[in-house]
Amino acid sequence: MSDQINKKAAKRIATRKRILDTATYLFARLGYHKTTIQDIAYHIGMTTGAVFHHYSSKTDILEEVVEELNQSFDQYIQFLDEEHKDYDQMIRGMMDIFTDRFQNRPDTIIALASLAAEFSGIRGPVIVQIQAAYDIFVDAFEKALDRIEPKKTNRAAAVCFIASLQGVALQALVRDGEMDIDDLVAGFLSLVTSGG
Repeated sequence: MSDQINKKAAKRIATRKRILDTATYLFARLGYHKTTIQDIAYHIGMTTGAVFHHYSSKTDILEEVVEELNQSFDQYIQFLDEEHKDYDQMIRGMMDIFTDRFQNRPDTIIALASLAAEFSGIRGPVIVQIQAAYDIFVDAFEKALDRIEPKKTNRAAAVCFIASLQGVALQALVRDGEMDIDDLVAGFLSLVTSGG
């Protein structure tokens, strides 16, 4: 009996993950408001009723997507918590994480930017949740910059850095076939590091 329960639970978890991954993909490309439950169901070969079996509303899906996107910063945070003495090496390490993330899960980079743009004029729980996700990254990056060289502008620099990463990711999608992510990262590094 316990094996049946475990298999059922594993199947439920896998289905919820497919729904979230698909929603993240669609929110990144269409936006939240233009994505329907029917779109999500269609992309994973389910019925809308099956999606509603796992989530009671599109808002519930959104909240869980944003929570997952929040966790997508974990690798950056762990890296930033290390004792960095050299700014250029720290930035290069961040860009290695970014490149890996872009190659494996680009939607996690794009979706947060898309949702932030879509909800920025609407004050409410979702934008608060999105800003909190960004702030986790910004706080860690600001502390890392402060350890290298304390400046009043470090928080603003951290905000600009995350915005730049999202811009690089968007341009990589727009310029697919023209420039790849490695070219864009090299260009970005030439702007923000002394070694170019």
